[in-house]
Amino acid sequence: MDDVQKQSASGLAIAALVTGILGFSIIPLILGAIELGRINKGQSSPAGKGMSIAGLVLGILETIGILIWIIVAVVLLAKFGGSLMSY
Repeated sequence: MDDVQKQSASGLAIAALVTGILGFSIIPLILGAIELGRINKGQSSPAGKGMSIAGLVLGILETIGILIWIIVAVVLLAKFGGSLMSY
């Protein structure tokens, strides 16, 4: 038999991925960054590194998407003023 123990991903890595998939934008950024820091310090299993990175990337993309929508909304409101609300 092998003496190698199977390491599993930590709860933070899984939570970063799940919250990223669900679209919670800031939460996967925080969880993914914390877990990557713990993995790099050797405090957590490297098995969750991919999940942490995926959650971090999804959080970044979602945050950028939200910022783009806010900018578009502000520009449209500035251009059309209150005429959008008159219907």
